[in-house]
Amino acid sequence: MQRALHMRRLSVTVTRSRWRSARLSSSTLVRASLLHPTWSSALSQLQNSQRNLSVRAFSSVAPSEASIAVPSAAKDAETTILSVEQREEVVQLLKTRCNALYDDNQAYVEPSEALALWSRDIQSIQSRHTVEEQQELRDEVLRAYETGVAIASKQRQFELAKALVTQMKELGYPATDQIHQYVIRNVALELLQRPRHTPIGELREVLKDVTDDKWDREIMSIIDREEQPVHLKTKKEHALFKDKLIAAIEAKLDEYEREVGAQEKRSTAPYNEALRVYADSSVPFSHMLELMVARGLVADVGTYDALLLGARWNEIPATVKQLLESNLVDQLSSESSVANSDSVRQLWVNAMKAIVHSSSERFGSPSASVNKRDVDQLRKIFLFVDKKLSSAFPKFCFALVEQQDDVLNMRVKAAAACGLVGPVKKILDEYAARSSEQTLSKTPFLTALEVFPWSQMDILLLTREDALARAEDRDVRTSPRVKDMKRVYDRVMQKLNKAEQTIDTLQLKASSNKDMPETDQLALQQELAMANRTVEQESHTAETLERRLTQTRILKANQLLIQEHLKRGDRMVEHVLEKLLNAGFDVENDLDLNIKIMEQYMTSALRFEKRLTQRKLHVSPHIMSRVFKLVNVVSEHVKSGGIDVQDPETHDKLFQFFERAVCAAVRFWREKETTAIVNQQQRILGSNKLDQREYDLLIFQRVTNLDVRGAHSLLEEMHFAGIKPSQEAIHRIAIGLLHQLHAIPAGFEEMARRDSDTDGDMVEGDGVEESDMQGVEQIGTDADDALDSEVSELLELSERDAIEKELGLSEALRFDGDEKFNPQSAAARVALLGSDAPMTIEDLTGFLQDWYNLYRVKPSGKTVVPVLARLLDTNNIPEFRRLLQILESMEGGLTPATELWLEKRLKQHGKTLDDFRLKRN
Repeated sequence: MQRALHMRRLSVTVTRSRWRSARLSSSTLVRASLLHPTWSSALSQLQNSQRNLSVRAFSSVAPSEASIAVPSAAKDAETTILSVEQREEVVQLLKTRCNALYDDNQAYVEPSEALALWSRDIQSIQSRHTVEEQQELRDEVLRAYETGVAIASKQRQFELAKALVTQMKELGYPATDQIHQYVIRNVALELLQRPRHTPIGELREVLKDVTDDKWDREIMSIIDREEQPVHLKTKKEHALFKDKLIAAIEAKLDEYEREVGAQEKRSTAPYNEALRVYADSSVPFSHMLELMVARGLVADVGTYDALLLGARWNEIPATVKQLLESNLVDQLSSESSVANSDSVRQLWVNAMKAIVHSSSERFGSPSASVNKRDVDQLRKIFLFVDKKLSSAFPKFCFALVEQQDDVLNMRVKAAAACGLVGPVKKILDEYAARSSEQTLSKTPFLTALEVFPWSQMDILLLTREDALARAEDRDVRTSPRVKDMKRVYDRVMQKLNKAEQTIDTLQLKASSNKDMPETDQLALQQELAMANRTVEQESHTAETLERRLTQTRILKANQLLIQEHLKRGDRMVEHVLEKLLNAGFDVENDLDLNIKIMEQYMTSALRFEKRLTQRKLHVSPHIMSRVFKLVNVVSEHVKSGGIDVQDPETHDKLFQFFERAVCAAVRFWREKETTAIVNQQQRILGSNKLDQREYDLLIFQRVTNLDVRGAHSLLEEMHFAGIKPSQEAIHRIAIGLLHQLHAIPAGFEEMARRDSDTDGDMVEGDGVEESDMQGVEQIGTDADDALDSEVSELLELSERDAIEKELGLSEALRFDGDEKFNPQSAAARVALLGSDAPMTIEDLTGFLQDWYNLYRVKPSGKTVVPVLARLLDTNNIPEFRRLLQILESMEGGLTPATELWLEKRLKQHGKTLDDFRLKRN
């Protein structure tokens, strides 16, 4: 089963720094004592703790594999008591019992009946065979129970798994290391299987020490993440989960200790599995390591496997150093067995995974800051770890090609996660060199494409100084927009200088002719006043033009810098395509390849859309031009027949391809381009139907523009297409209406902003500042009208549009057939489908009820709480009562966090929930 029961890792939103530093300080000595290189155990002892959780003889009990040979059947016939037929009869009986546990099997029986059948058949085996024969069959029975527990665990039938373990012990069979590992893993999985909403009792426990001034913020944070899995919940909720996990796992380990008693030989397998569960759940290792030291356990390969899985940043090279200082490397290298080979694979893969997770947790969030020191540090960690492991296993021959491919693929992924183009190419070259020895897999080549978004990390590090330095180059100075701005600026300066000279002349004339007639003096003063007014106006215009000229030069420099960085990524993509061609893969019509490339553009949008806009850098037109180019390529292959749209699998892949393209356009806030991609998708696929994810993205885009009617029309489209809307789509429309009505309650602004975040930041030189235009229309006299008109026209033009046009980006963002799109028809359709959109707070209550009645889509807590708060703030008690009763009529409609918030809020008004509930006689 290997990682079939693998739990999701803690995401970047949960801060690790606090416990990581604690783990480094408190567990260093424990690690040293546990991992001290005093290894005397034989290699066979290491094999007992392998992390390979695959079920052995009974890993598959399908009829097609009924002939799998069992290890005990290979024994010498002279030493066996049972005949081959007798053994095969028992094996088939046990396989039948295992088959009956699969819930998708026709032979499936309910758990209670299955347990009775297991007990009956095992007791039958015991009664029909002598003690010596039972001893020979012991391994078969143990493997059968291992398989049974594995099947039950995979199907999340935890009570059945526990009952099987209890039953085997009662029948005289001790739990194996494999079963103990399943038991440990199931502790975490059972905790995760609970409803996502934290129970109200636990919420009270979490919030009991929170002061009143922080209570509202804390409960709103809980409500905001209420639908998220546990690793994305608040720190307090996740800490509560970790406490429960630690207590439950240590209880299982104590139970294991009682079972083995005072036996000298104990396995580290349960403890290693506990460490792996801790790694998956971001639980510090310190206490578990102390426990292992106190119980006299010696670290083995499985221990390092788990430690590497949970290591981050500097912990990774530290753990690798400890591994290399032990004698495990020599032991593993001494023989190229499947077990040793898998151990080497797992160590290497987990070391690379640790680097990938360190990268994604630190840099993956769009809101995370990025600095060069962190980027360089992670790159050094990869280079160090990859070099050390390569030196430790320089000529290691993996027993299976798949193991070797796994290692190479993870090395590529880790190098790509650090943005290291050179190492990615080097590793791919190593892999391609094996083409004469083995059939190459496409996976490592596709993984190498992941370097594209990460190789742009340097874009985030660009500064104004970098742009100013680049602006001195010839290609910036000769930019048409820069030249136009400079030419007009020079003409305005000439006019300004001329006006200043006129003032000097008039002042000299006035001082030298003090006895001139009064009429001449008056005329001279009027000329002087007009000249001063001209200087004032021209000074303002010159300052505006100078500022815009600087902005234009910086924007042009930024665009060129971005273009240069992205071209490096393009060269990497071309390198991968070349390698695939050389390896004999069909690059032209490979949708998997095109999906992977489009995925990188989407990832760039998700990572850069906020960071780069706020930093006044424009990456979106560059990425979108690549998106359109790739869509055009795929469209041409479809039209030429190279890609068969009628094939169901191909059709699904095309949906995936376009979904990623739409996501990139939406996240880059390119509404026009989004519409163009959707229209192209509908033309290529011959259907107006989109998938749920695309509708979610389009609804998000409409809501961010406060177009609630447009968003609602998309919801109606989903309804007519028979597509169930997501909870998030309902939420966004509700929050969008509150925004539109200016009805976001006090204290809810941050939550609402996250859900309908319209990035309104203007880029330097993008758009027209009102101050730029003040006084421009009244510069000079009629003789200067031409210059005035040119200045006004120049200032009204967006620098961004001009620069994008220069770079040829605007022309690239269109498809053949776009001219057939009728915006009036689309607007009419939106008006028709959006006519029933909610317009008032009262409509919103009915809106939530209607979509629950249609599709059982329950509004989340973060949807209803702002609405309830608004109704209470405006003293709209009838509507508040109506919404509350509607929520309570839904199954799970009133979430625990919402109920707790309501209790506190109503208490401030001297009320309780019962005061508003429907009274029943």
